[in-house]
Amino acid sequence: MIKETIKVEYVVRKDNGKVGFSYYEIAEPDEKPYLVDAYELEDEFTAFTNKGKVSKPQRSKYEEVNEKAEQKLQERLALKEQTKVDLPRAIELAKVVDKAFENKINDLFLEYDYLENGDFDDSKTPGWVTIKVKTSHSNWYSNDDVFNAPSTYYYQVPVEVAEQAKELQAIRKKHQGDNSFSFYKCDYMKRKVRVADHPNY
Repeated sequence: MIKETIKVEYVVRKDNGKVGFSYYEIAEPDEKPYLVDAYELEDEFTAFTNKGKVSKPQRSKYEEVNEKAEQKLQERLALKEQTKVDLPRAIELAKVVDKAFENKINDLFLEYDYLENGDFDDSKTPGWVTIKVKTSHSNWYSNDDVFNAPSTYYYQVPVEVAEQAKELQAIRKKHQGDNSFSFYKCDYMKRKVRVADHPNY
């Protein structure tokens, strides 16, 4: 028995019971997908046979859903197999990136006001390269008396380890949702640049 949690989202037409994994798949040839009336469903599977089939007690009445779960299981297992190669490589890359920060410990955070300094890009921070960008989802911005734009965070590394950091980031992204991959072991240092039109309250 294989124990993995696999979730499958799917849609079922209300008029004829057609099953698909997007509205495009269940729409008729001359029908607009957004006009299709359908149920939006999600099934969770936690047990598979050693041959990778959904266990009998958990089988969906829709064979397409069982097949999708089995496909996702194979993708998950293949990804876990790659962890044996990817994790040691990620740990090695993280050490290289961290070493480049040895003389930059006091330069790990920067506030950048784009109203005063213009749009931000890496040309504003010579010697540093952005490898990841995130936008704040703080509830503070939803207050009626707040008119500021959400802050954007640029995560940077020294330019001399840009390629190693990008490779490392790609490996980490590839293994999102893979519980066999230790993100802690290959965590790495980054400089954070907060780009905003207001102070960090």
